[in-house]
Amino acid sequence: MWFFRAPTIIFGEEALSYLASLPIRKAVIVTDRHLRETETPQKVRQALPEGSQSLVVGDIDDEPNLEQMTHHLDAIRTFEPDWFIGVGGGSSIDTAKILFFLYERPDLTVYDATPLVNLGLRKKSRLIAIPTTSGTGSECSWAAVLTETTAKRKHELASPEIIPDYAVLDPDMVISLPAEQTKNTAVDAITHAIEGYVSNWRNPFSDAFSEKGLELILGSLPGVLAEPTNRKLRANVHIGASMAGLSFSNSQIGLAHALGHALGARFKLPHGKTVGIFLPLVVEFNSPVCGDRYARLNALFPEAYRAESLAGSVRNLFRAMGQASTVSEAGVGRAEYFAGLEELVSSASESTGLATNPRDAGTTELRELLTRAYGGHG
Repeated sequence: MWFFRAPTIIFGEEALSYLASLPIRKAVIVTDRHLRETETPQKVRQALPEGSQSLVVGDIDDEPNLEQMTHHLDAIRTFEPDWFIGVGGGSSIDTAKILFFLYERPDLTVYDATPLVNLGLRKKSRLIAIPTTSGTGSECSWAAVLTETTAKRKHELASPEIIPDYAVLDPDMVISLPAEQTKNTAVDAITHAIEGYVSNWRNPFSDAFSEKGLELILGSLPGVLAEPTNRKLRANVHIGASMAGLSFSNSQIGLAHALGHALGARFKLPHGKTVGIFLPLVVEFNSPVCGDRYARLNALFPEAYRAESLAGSVRNLFRAMGQASTVSEAGVGRAEYFAGLEELVSSASESTGLATNPRDAGTTELRELLTRAYGGHG
């Protein structure tokens, strides 16, 4: 017996206006330091039902640790919200998930959020996710990632009970997304679709979302990069990214994410950039056991980028986008990188992505992939 879990998804023009129809009395709006200074939080506030109250938590970092995520928890408990609204990229939405969980269950810690524990949430509140990037998939997933600063690694939390009740996909929320973030988050979404498609936990539903999500992203992303304000193309990439999020959330990540999390946590690199460095290498590594499935995805790539292999097509696309193809190109010094190599191996080996990756990878294989990633391949 298996389950496919998804939030109620509201998408398209003026999707944000749906908030006014919800029975929101008090909402905690969770966003990041960058968006706090924009009109985005105010747009969300204005979309709430008349007479509702809101509390903005707007100091989330790009790679928040648990202390940063929970800094305002006492104030939130005093406020007594009935809704949490995560507005932003993955860090903001993941923080909203964790705050929602800890508000509901003050007797637990974040490390109690596992698929094996019945948390009994939604006694006091509900959860909404409004992504302002197109790629993390957090609005559709039952995972949350936090950075453990002292250990220089990321911890992956997961529980089906922290999946948002509603995901609002409004193209107006991503129309002004800067080019660098557009590229990084799209690379993350492409990685979600590809890793979900070959995961050991894949299923017919996740397969369908991987294929359609990848089709929408690949068909519209070059146009978005050339014409950033094209709403139709933005909407296609935004929806495709959420489809990829639905896929991996219901089939799980793989080795590219395990390695990407390790690299990003240690060297403070954007998540999309790190998984993009490893994706072609991991596709090559996995190809002996799932080459037929990769071939089906390769056929979805536009002819301008399509190579004989999926790894080659991914490299062609990322190169055309200007994405770093090696750790060196991402700006990490050789001496610093290799001095921390064994810590990277250790961190990656603890990821859940190893269990669901289609090909087994031990410390020897992880070390080899990390070594190859520094100087690139192909």
